[in-house]
Amino acid sequence: MRSLYVNETGMPGAPSIVFLHGIGASGWMWEKQIAALADFHCLNVDLPGHGKSNQVPWVSLADTADHIAALIQSRATNGWAHVVGLSLGGHIALVLLERHANVVDRAVISGVTDAPMPNRALLKPQLWLMSFLLKRRWFVNMQARSLPLSSDMQSAFTENLLAMSLQAYRRIWEEAVDFYVPPTLKLVNNPTLITAGGSETNIITRTVDTIPKLMPNAQGRLAPGRGHGWNIEAPDLFTAMVRAWITGTPLPAGLQAAHSVA
Repeated sequence: MRSLYVNETGMPGAPSIVFLHGIGASGWMWEKQIAALADFHCLNVDLPGHGKSNQVPWVSLADTADHIAALIQSRATNGWAHVVGLSLGGHIALVLLERHANVVDRAVISGVTDAPMPNRALLKPQLWLMSFLLKRRWFVNMQARSLPLSSDMQSAFTENLLAMSLQAYRRIWEEAVDFYVPPTLKLVNNPTLITAGGSETNIITRTVDTIPKLMPNAQGRLAPGRGHGWNIEAPDLFTAMVRAWITGTPLPAGLQAAHSVA
């Protein structure tokens, strides 16, 4: 098993937090959270096919979850960690809970789906077109400018997307469109917070209700008016949520409870 790149920051010996990024990104997307949670031991991972781990082949969500479990056992304080994942990272966190719940303390998971995507046959041609465009700097620059990113983050977004393995991109999406929440999560008792931006699509926002109904010790919250990458759009709220959840204190008032979802 080839090693993943990890940016290790914060306080050695403090409780560990593992951060898992979205597709096409890398550890740069957690910059604000890492800085604000410096009193913890932070392990900010570049996933297979991404960032400084782009030479590590992407195999599957399960294989990546196994990588993360091994990382936690070898580098986290006392061999276990809190896990924070968004989008692709959130799906990995769900599979990690299914396969290796013993290395996870508490989990914060944002922007995931709970069932296969509709119209999957139409997505395959779009996937191949998008994978072609992702190697065109003009297109990637346009995507970066459309996001609420600082100039430094725009640069990181562009360079990481251009460097991403196309094999990884295609395999991830082929698996993601057929993803469903593992039913064995009903046996996983780890405290888990399922979140989403309130402006995301229904296939994502509904998970703040559906997944906590499956898991015995989970809650759901929406961030009203926020999009998929709301850890960047509203970094203070996202970070306050993470800190509250992993310390067992009340969640920020700016979040909307799952039962309020239409």
